[in-house]
Amino acid sequence: MNESPRTIKSVENARRIIGVLEDRGGATVAEVADEVDLTRGTVHTYLVTLKKEGFIRKSRDNVYDLDLKILSLASSIRERQPIYKHGRHEANELAISTGDVTHLAVESDGVVYILYSSRGSLKEETPSNGNIPMHATATGKAILAKMPDDRVAEIIKQHGLEPLTQHTITEPERLFEELASIREQGYAENKQEQTVGAQTYATSVQFPNGALAGSIAISGTIGRFERKDTDEMVQGLIEAANQIEINIQRVRS
Repeated sequence: MNESPRTIKSVENARRIIGVLEDRGGATVAEVADEVDLTRGTVHTYLVTLKKEGFIRKSRDNVYDLDLKILSLASSIRERQPIYKHGRHEANELAISTGDVTHLAVESDGVVYILYSSRGSLKEETPSNGNIPMHATATGKAILAKMPDDRVAEIIKQHGLEPLTQHTITEPERLFEELASIREQGYAENKQEQTVGAQTYATSVQFPNGALAGSIAISGTIGRFERKDTDEMVQGLIEAANQIEINIQRVRS
């Protein structure tokens, strides 16, 4: 018996086409058709429809690209995330006290989305493109560590363990070992696994019922962090996560 859920193919095709425009930074009908394996006529119909609905735009050179309506939708989704609504103050305070960059992140479909970044006086509220792998980031590993092993295995199967640098974890067994260590110590660490020369610490943020709200992280360079008291920095990170959890609980009680 086939237990796969029924899907609407036209919606799937539209999402694939939008994905091509996102990845390429704009494309012609022919370029999109080559990527999604649909006829040019079919692709043109999708593009015209998406343009009419305001999701994409067309240049004078017949290049289609994403329009600002998608940004508006993304901003609306971000605004509804509890960690974003109730964690920005704590992220700002942590950035000011440490002088480093802080992030608030959530997981969706096995990838990490950065909802908010702070450099103290500088706040960046534009959502990321979502193409941040969980296994190569402290934000992602902090979230993975709170998931059951079977869900982690599903994410590995879906997205793989792509090496972003020579330091990236690429073996499932090693990733599971690290997640066990994260659960024991209460925080995750990323040493040049996503970007050479960069280091990040992160810990999860949970709802009162134990479900995941996301993670908070602090990032800097390897050289900068070597001159810092790691225990003190991690303690500040965990305290910020605890305060966010209290903020969320207050509005839900």
